Amino acid sequence: GKIFDGSKKLWEVFAKNPESIKDLFAKEYNAALKPGGDYIYYSFIKLTTQKTEAPKTSFIYGIPDWQWLVGAGVYLDDIETGIAAMQAGLQKRLRTDIQTTVLLATAIIAIFLLLFHLFSRRLLNDFAIFATFFTRAAQSDQEIDRRKIRFKEFYRMAGDANRMLSDKNIAQHKLRESEEKYRTFFENSTDAMLITRGNYFVDCNAAAVEMLGYASKKEFLDRHPGKLSPETQPDGQKSRDKALKMMAIARTKGSHRFEWNHVRKNGEIFPVEVSLTAIPTGDEILLHTVWRDITDRRRAAEEQLKLKKLESVGLLAGGIAHDFNNLLTGLFGNLEMAGMFLPADHKARKFLDAAGQSMENATNLTKQLLTFAKGGDPIKKTLSIGEVIAETARFSLRGGNARLQTSIAPDLWLVEADKGQLSQVISNLVINAQQAMPTGGTITITAGNIKTAASRRIQITVRDEGVGIAPEHLSTVFDPYFSTKQQGSGLGLASAYSIISKHGGTITVDSKLNQGTTFTIRLPAADKAAETIPEKPVAEINPKSVAAARILVLDDEEVVREILGDMLEELGHQVDHAAHGREAVEKYRQAWENNSPFDLVITDLTIPGGMGGEETAREILAIDPRAKIIVSSGYATDPVMAHYEEYGFQGRVAKPYRFAELREVIRKAGG
Repeated sequence: GKIFDGSKKLWEVFAKNPESIKDLFAKEYNAALKPGGDYIYYSFIKLTTQKTEAPKTSFIYGIPDWQWLVGAGVYLDDIETGIAAMQAGLQKRLRTDIQTTVLLATAIIAIFLLLFHLFSRRLLNDFAIFATFFTRAAQSDQEIDRRKIRFKEFYRMAGDANRMLSDKNIAQHKLRESEEKYRTFFENSTDAMLITRGNYFVDCNAAAVEMLGYASKKEFLDRHPGKLSPETQPDGQKSRDKALKMMAIARTKGSHRFEWNHVRKNGEIFPVEVSLTAIPTGDEILLHTVWRDITDRRRAAEEQLKLKKLESVGLLAGGIAHDFNNLLTGLFGNLEMAGMFLPADHKARKFLDAAGQSMENATNLTKQLLTFAKGGDPIKKTLSIGEVIAETARFSLRGGNARLQTSIAPDLWLVEADKGQLSQVISNLVINAQQAMPTGGTITITAGNIKTAASRRIQITVRDEGVGIAPEHLSTVFDPYFSTKQQGSGLGLASAYSIISKHGGTITVDSKLNQGTTFTIRLPAADKAAETIPEKPVAEINPKSVAAARILVLDDEEVVREILGDMLEELGHQVDHAAHGREAVEKYRQAWENNSPFDLVITDLTIPGGMGGEETAREILAIDPRAKIIVSSGYATDPVMAHYEEYGFQGRVAKPYRFAELREVIRKAGG
């Protein structure tokens, strides 16, 4: 190392006498090791002449913390020369002067050494304070006590060191807070969170363990990641190959999001949304992985798709409902009229009855189509459906070889529902169950209450022991016109789905091949008391049992006007007709102004290209606020039909017309 900066002569001496220099350094080193330092004696070439060696003495003191040694020395011959010079000038006082010089020299050296010793002690003290501070700074928050610092420069340095320690403490505190927040978020997140190193998981939270169905974090992490996914993904790619691609994208872009299928411990496959975030750490990149179970999201999307399909059918159903029911009205009405004039034992009656049954079937098919119609609402009443379920199931199984077993809770809550539509749902499900068991079996129907913190619902299950439904068909069983049977329209389950949806409920299916199928319905429970629902009037009535009334009939179809007029006249009423809304309003106005108003108006709800029943009713009521108007439609689930009172009507009657229903609605309206 550098010993004497700029001293060329000293280096020349070192070069000529390496062994003596080595010996000198050994003496100095040994003296420096002594606690209080020591004197050494040696001969050394004078740097001024470099010709002769001269005896020399030096005091050496070591500073171990700095790895320094400090020395001071003098040539003895220099002292002797001075003494000799003084002796020449002061012969008489030679001995005294020599002693004085020696004493002065010794005193100066002693003072110098004393001062140096005091300086070095203070210096060492300050350095010791700093050394202690930096030694404990990593583990301790204790600052330097600046009152113990002697040197001003070190005092300022101590202030800087204390600020550095304070900044470090603040940074560490924030880091700990951040780590604690992350760990809390990591452990308590409802989404599965994992840390990936390479192609393996090195950490996970409790949600990941629970999501995959494992008993512990260790069991989960011990599983090879490849065992957590099916062999292929829905897009056909092998899971391993696709996973490597996704991780490579995340490492390149910093993050990546995609959907994935995982396998639970029990073998169940379920979808997740995966978010990968790259975390650079030194020479490697970790991946922070988040799995979010999107089973409900997928199910909701599938439900939306089903609803869109049903809406598409609804557009068709709504379009044909009016015309089809008008045709049925003419046919049904004429059949009933013909039957009224035939004796009970007439040969033609059985043919009329067979035609009537065919018409009834056609009407039922139309009703199923109409359940899909967009905007159609069930005509709800608050009722107890336990007996409805049992009666409908028994009726639907008549003549079959299936056994029925029911378990209806005696305290079953009430529901707000359309009794006819719910009967249709139960009937469709029971008929399906019966057809799934061609050799016979048991159909089990249960109904009970389910209460959660958020809702009160009743649950109905229909379970069979039949052939079951293949897994690939489960997602499409509620689609319109989907069927795996040779018989049927493919509308039964679709109409059941539509009806339950419009009641604010849900219907789901669970099935295993050759083990049976279970349909589960959940409906909101009602909060009000049950309404009294009168029994449907029997078909065999006395047409003349209704008080005669003057009735105005509005319908755009001539065949409907004629058959409705004939049926009303057969009931004993006087009938006038109108083909469109404006004509009906003018006829009512004239009758009103002539003091011979109509007792009742029966108006079709939909008049293509003209003023319909709703607008016609408004204008008639503007003329006569006490007018009694009955709305009629082949679209029985139209909102106006469902809530007719809100639109000013006193009653409703659905096409095709039946004598009994006409008589009853006219009676209630006060005709």
